[in-house]
Amino acid sequence: MTELKNKGYVTHDFQKMTVEETVNLLKTDLNVGLKQSDAEDRLKQYGYNEIPEKKVHPLIIFVKKFWGLTAWMLEAIIMLSLILGKYTDLYTVTALLFLNSILSFIQEQRSSKALELLKSKLQVNVRVLRDGAWKLIPSRELVPGDVIRIRAGDFVQADVKVAVGEVWVDQSALTGESMDVEKKAGDIIYSGSIVRRGEATGIVILTGVKTYFGKIVQLVQIARPKLHSEEVISKVLRWLLVIVVLLLSVATSILHN
Repeated sequence: MTELKNKGYVTHDFQKMTVEETVNLLKTDLNVGLKQSDAEDRLKQYGYNEIPEKKVHPLIIFVKKFWGLTAWMLEAIIMLSLILGKYTDLYTVTALLFLNSILSFIQEQRSSKALELLKSKLQVNVRVLRDGAWKLIPSRELVPGDVIRIRAGDFVQADVKVAVGEVWVDQSALTGESMDVEKKAGDIIYSGSIVRRGEATGIVILTGVKTYFGKIVQLVQIARPKLHSEEVISKVLRWLLVIVVLLLSVATSILHN
């Protein structure tokens, strides 16, 4: 059986592994759980069960909206309009530049707030088996190999392989499935799922950014979906750039003659 590495897992397909293989790999015990000392060592090794986020001042985020292909095109048109004395174009494109930046900034701030809401759901307590006794601990202290109990109403805090029991979970926020999905021994319940029915005992296999939920949150952090208004503005500014370049070419030819 492949051992665990110092900084995370080597590649394992937990979906295909049996419960016994998972127990052996993670060096845990379904009847006793992890020793508290082992859990503390793994917490140092793998880090807290949370998704770190770099905080950037909103002013810096807004200023960056004036840097990029779209912004450069608008700024180029503004400079050309100023040189040619096309003040109507100058004012129009300047307004478009600020409108595009403001809309993009607002959209990004909304995404950040949605992300904070998702992360706040993870800040709850979980029932975990440590040193042979069930106890409640903060979800951020879960580590791979922890044996936990989940029941109806729980928000699953980590990727868990079901060992005993069966539950029906709502994972629509993760996979888009509208119907509850049955999870029984050997199945994996993804972090971010909500337990609708049943009760089960499972083994934590992945925590933090390594979970399915963590990967989605990371994508949300880096994804910047383009608004429909931004697409319209991009088309308008491309035509304006073509017009301004043509006017500049004509003006240059006249001056040379």
